Amino acid sequence: MGDYQRIYDEHADAYDALVACEDHEANLPRALREHLPLDGATVLEAGAGTGRVSRLVAPWVRSLDGWDRAPAMIDVARARALAAGHGHLRYGVAAHGEIVFEPGAYTVALEGWAFGHAVSWNPSGWRDEVTAWVRALERSVGEGGHVALIETLGTAVEAPFAGGHTLEPFDAFVRDALKFTRHVVRTDYRFASRDEAEARVRFFFGERTAARVRDRVVPEFTALYVRTV
Repeated sequence: MGDYQRIYDEHADAYDALVACEDHEANLPRALREHLPLDGATVLEAGAGTGRVSRLVAPWVRSLDGWDRAPAMIDVARARALAAGHGHLRYGVAAHGEIVFEPGAYTVALEGWAFGHAVSWNPSGWRDEVTAWVRALERSVGEGGHVALIETLGTAVEAPFAGGHTLEPFDAFVRDALKFTRHVVRTDYRFASRDEAEARVRFFFGERTAARVRDRVVPEFTALYVRTV
């Protein structure tokens, strides 16, 4: 499946240290609060990773059940939730298509930086795969519930998809075929130094992206796709 999967399986702590530097202006939680009914929400999260999205919404939601296929990522998510006193954030190990839930049990379902991997990992079948995952999220919230997808529009770029990006087909599919509304959010990273910025960006995004780093602040654009069921 490539380097990303190895990172998720073997380097969860390093990944969590990277994303801790993301969105230093806290634009994403404001966008989530603006576009989703989070106050008192019951939330299902697919591809929860180390819990970065869970922790963003923790102050408002009543409960959250987060799932990820990588046990190492879930271990970090549980530890971080425990340290923060977030007993209402619960985690388990399951791939997107293996999450068990009662239909309509949640009011909000979401995923963050998870479904988009299908474009590279399943080039010939990613549209069917993403559709199945989205339909499962829809069933989890039922009629009137909200579904949200969070995916990248590019890192170390000055505009969304500047220079081209593998997720451009995903973006078009989610908006045109699955009828989500896209909100563009600026989620710049801020590191202690340019050297740290280059090293951490190289670790996850690779040499090509690291070569575009010019300062300790690394620009990034993120899409928040939202749909009411």
